[in-house]
Amino acid sequence: MNNRLVISSTIGFMCIGLTVWMSNLLTTHWVAGPNMHAMVMAFTLGTVALGVMAILSFFHGRTLDAIIFFGAAGYFFTASHGMGHMSAPGGDSSGTIGWFYLVWAIFIFYVWLGSFKAGWARSLFLLAAWISVLFYCLLGWLGLDVFNYIAGYVGLFAGLVAAYISAATIINHGCGKTCLPGNPSDAS
Repeated sequence: MNNRLVISSTIGFMCIGLTVWMSNLLTTHWVAGPNMHAMVMAFTLGTVALGVMAILSFFHGRTLDAIIFFGAAGYFFTASHGMGHMSAPGGDSSGTIGWFYLVWAIFIFYVWLGSFKAGWARSLFLLAAWISVLFYCLLGWLGLDVFNYIAGYVGLFAGLVAAYISAATIINHGCGKTCLPGNPSDAS
């Protein structure tokens, strides 16, 4: 493994971890909000950084990471531009946001199924992301605030796992051996 392979995974998963963590702090009410300017800035920055990391991962042969990063960039981009309209006065009474989350849940589900050989950390991250998005889907259809809290806390967990993947990638590479398990160096 060389430094070029480590950088895309390290930065990409940390970008996902930070963006997911910061966005779910609002849904769990750990911080007062919402500050739409900060959310749009975080999602836009997350989209740009993840797009670049996805391209680097793809060219370095880390196809699973490239798919995860491209998917997350697409999700953050559509969420940041669509959520402002859905949160306007009157909201979304048609359930459109529920269908939006369902489509992303299906995508995350089949990427999760394809991640089983990539180590338990990536599989756990994708499982947590899938469950979180499913609860956001239920929130969009049923409007019960309990789904927002559950999705937020599962999202916080997903953000922590993404940060762990980032740390494991760089620490294992720096040590030359597996210090943090669950993140095989041949995950592609």
